[in-house]
Amino acid sequence: MKRIYFCLLLFVFLVSEGLFAAAPKEEFRAAWVSTVYRIDWPGSSAVTTQKNQMINILNKLQSKNFNAMVFQIRPACDAFYASEIEPWSNWLTGSEGVAPNPFYDPLDFAVAEAHKRGLELHAWFNPYRAKYGSAGSTAGHVFNSHPEWILTIGSKENDFALWRMDESANEKAPAYILDPGKAAVRDYLVGVIADVAARYDIDGVHMDDYFYPYSGIQNEDAATFAEEPRGFSNIHDWRRDNINLLIAAIHDTLLAINPKIKFGMSPFGIWKNGVPAGIIGLDAYNVIYCDGVKWLNERWVDYLTPQLYWPFSGGQDYGKLMPWWAGIAANSERHLYVGQAAYRITDWTNSEMPRQIRLNRETEAALGSIYFSYKNIPGANPRGFLDSLQNNYYQYPAVPPRMLWKDSIAAPEPRNLQISYENSALELTWEAGTISKSEEDSAWRYIIYKWPNGDTLDTNNPQWIAAVIPASSPQSFTDSDYHGYQYAVAAQDRLSNESLAIETGPASIPAISLNPQSWQLFPAYPNPFNPQTTIRYQAPSLEKITFTICDLRGREILRKEIEASQSGIGAFIWNAQNQSTGIYFVTLKSASFHASQKLLLVK
Repeated sequence: MKRIYFCLLLFVFLVSEGLFAAAPKEEFRAAWVSTVYRIDWPGSSAVTTQKNQMINILNKLQSKNFNAMVFQIRPACDAFYASEIEPWSNWLTGSEGVAPNPFYDPLDFAVAEAHKRGLELHAWFNPYRAKYGSAGSTAGHVFNSHPEWILTIGSKENDFALWRMDESANEKAPAYILDPGKAAVRDYLVGVIADVAARYDIDGVHMDDYFYPYSGIQNEDAATFAEEPRGFSNIHDWRRDNINLLIAAIHDTLLAINPKIKFGMSPFGIWKNGVPAGIIGLDAYNVIYCDGVKWLNERWVDYLTPQLYWPFSGGQDYGKLMPWWAGIAANSERHLYVGQAAYRITDWTNSEMPRQIRLNRETEAALGSIYFSYKNIPGANPRGFLDSLQNNYYQYPAVPPRMLWKDSIAAPEPRNLQISYENSALELTWEAGTISKSEEDSAWRYIIYKWPNGDTLDTNNPQWIAAVIPASSPQSFTDSDYHGYQYAVAAQDRLSNESLAIETGPASIPAISLNPQSWQLFPAYPNPFNPQTTIRYQAPSLEKITFTICDLRGREILRKEIEASQSGIGAFIWNAQNQSTGIYFVTLKSASFHASQKLLLVK
């Protein structure tokens, strides 16, 4: 789906990094939480510490208006979850193959805690990386149980050092990977991912850029090419096809297990040297054999996250690369969530990362960001960028963008919305809507809208989102700052398809002056209603008032005339017991005032 986000409101004021860009309502905001070498998590092998750290990470993401976490659960053919296929990770417990003690399942725990906070969790797999650091030391690890699947790629610089993630990784060492050319390896990897997708309530499957080694491959896979050529005569085309077969198989498998699970890939940020014009650098297409363009064009992935870890200008110009990738995603009707180099912010000027976020928001199909890694953003505040997110770019909540190719049917509307006042606070309560169609999803979250009296609700304006509440939480919302505002509640399904927003009456009714200085027709309450609603108004002068109620075709249902005997607050109750479900309009008219509003009768 091609989409362009336009600014709903124009903010023209200066902040330290430049002009503030208005935020969209739909935007993917995530951080990679790396477990390899314990980059982001866990900081200890102690279970209590691990749980507390995970809760702190999720709390931080939620408080900064992020909406997703990309959680590394398989860094090197090992597991941060209870698996019967691969051993427990050394980076989890300190010893490969040893379960947490006391036992818990980190993935199950992280999914549950993320969903409590309204965050998506995308399970991050490294597909081919095998023996790595302490990984691959036990008999149960695939490095030892299937040595015939292992490719040893020379004595090269450790790929990990290329990204400066861990200074201890700078030693020279062979690269050990699962052989992408073997059908048995592809079947094995699909089985690992299928096992997680079937057993855990994850929102997405995510894979990063470790396929063939960055250091390059010579003839180490020549024997596999000879044994399983699949009709190819060119080994380079064959290698790309090895990767493509895996991506296509994962796509098909996820559709069969749960078509609502999102599938995202994060390749190296340069597709081909010289594409687009002026770009130079490592060629992912010909060195690591990743063809992100094909993955998008074939629609095997739901989103692509190219790792655009460079600034504007130069041979890896962000200002060229990001729009080019976005154009490919737009033409394929898929999403681009940019991989942002949070770890490089301190190397750049203060304006660099804010400028990248602004360009993302101005670009078709660039619908969000994933930051590498959590310890940099939002776990730290390099050059004050986290402050900039909190105060400007992520000031308002956002929900993950819709994926209409997966599902376009909205969640059922909330029902029985009530408004009450207690202890100087307003409380909204509601009930889940009834699922009336077999293909309709239940509510996954509720959006609470809050906007000034006199304005019309705009559900595309994120400034009017007062809260995003998971459907698993109590269906209520409390606010002490309610004078002069109206409220509405809408339901969204898991893919952000939104119901009609059900509006309340004016929250300021308890504070209305008994000596009004102006005319006003307040929102009817309740609305929607069944079978009656109260229509309130205020009159500053003695005038005859006429109320009319018409149906959607303009046919008059009711006319009521009120001879005003004094100024002040007035009301009348409309009982629509004899009317059918539908939309109606009430109009107040006097000699000096005229106003209308919509009513929704639901039986």
